[in-house]
Amino acid sequence: MTRNVLFLLCFLGHTVLFAQGTNESEKLPDMLQINFGYGFQAPGGDLADRFGLSSSIGLTANYMTGKFIFGAEGDFIFGANVKTDVLSFMRTEDLAIIGDQREYTDVSIAQRGWYAGGMVGAIFPILPSAERSGLRLTLGSGLMQHKIRIQDRAGAATQLQGDYIKGYDRLTNGLAFKEFIGYNYFSKNQRVNFYAGFEFMQAFTKSRRDYNFDTMSADTDSRVDLLYGIKVAWTLPFFYDADEQFY
Repeated sequence: MTRNVLFLLCFLGHTVLFAQGTNESEKLPDMLQINFGYGFQAPGGDLADRFGLSSSIGLTANYMTGKFIFGAEGDFIFGANVKTDVLSFMRTEDLAIIGDQREYTDVSIAQRGWYAGGMVGAIFPILPSAERSGLRLTLGSGLMQHKIRIQDRAGAATQLQGDYIKGYDRLTNGLAFKEFIGYNYFSKNQRVNFYAGFEFMQAFTKSRRDYNFDTMSADTDSRVDLLYGIKVAWTLPFFYDADEQFY
């Protein structure tokens, strides 16, 4: 994974030097892009011990000048496959949880998380007639957080209400890096604009809870949480024309 990051950095750096030598008169109009994305990813590293496959929906706002991109992005991460059952010690033989009225209560656990950060990148045209369609490479850095969402739908289990949940939710966050490689398409009429490809994330995280009730101990270990998968995004462009009218 580190080798892939170094390769992308070198590739982008080489492109920046090449672009500085091009004719400024051929520069494309600057553009603001709002991207609405969906991702489907698998976990790796320490994250794979806690969660399974997950999805994400995200929003990216980036500015494009020439072939280069910079901006900010955010993703909401969610999934239903939780491998660490933090409520196992509460469960009966048939895996139910008993509430305050000594009746079974409906409790579910799921994965929740988010990523927010900045990004830079470039689009490398494949065809001369489509200068903003081609290979899209971006690098990003920010904060990634994940936890186990515990929901007592009936509100019948006092032990899973309020601050008690903090002893089970495994709230974890830390510095993260993200890379994307894929294809970017812009139609000539500006109505069909999207990109799709592969996305990778590496997060260096730690638990933010002082104590876990189920293990009766504190989690002080450093973690390496990985995500890798596919991402597609629809792009809404805003840019200036030759008369500097914004649309």
